[in-house]
Amino acid sequence: MNFGHIIQYATLLSLLMGGLGVVVAVLNHREQVKTQIFLAMSAQYDELLKNSSAAFWLSVPVGTELPERTDDLTISMLRFCTLVSLTYLLFREHRIPKRMWELMFRSADRRFRSPLFVREWEHLRTEFESFPEFVALVASVHHLPRHN
Repeated sequence: MNFGHIIQYATLLSLLMGGLGVVVAVLNHREQVKTQIFLAMSAQYDELLKNSSAAFWLSVPVGTELPERTDDLTISMLRFCTLVSLTYLLFREHRIPKRMWELMFRSADRRFRSPLFVREWEHLRTEFESFPEFVALVASVHHLPRHN
């Protein structure tokens, strides 16, 4: 083996190592972005919990009178729907993993089925008509049988 072959192999090895480094950097960056998205969404959810009434989050037994519509309730519902719709968009665009969407959806599913949400959704649905996939998602949840 002469000196020229050694240089060629060393160059090839350098290129392969550089390519591997780029792949690892891209994968690390993707994971970091997913983590940042998760933390931002968690912070938004926590903020929503802090600023919303218990009536919004707690299950209302069937037959219980629903609280009246107030500006605070409408704003909480609008913020919740926006958070869920943005999460759904990120999931559909493959920006967040399926597992992250599933965690959000489990919580959203309970809210979507609540009599309070059903009542308020009729009032807020027009705000989300620019995202028909989200409107269809909420409609599909409303037509599914309740989980016990």
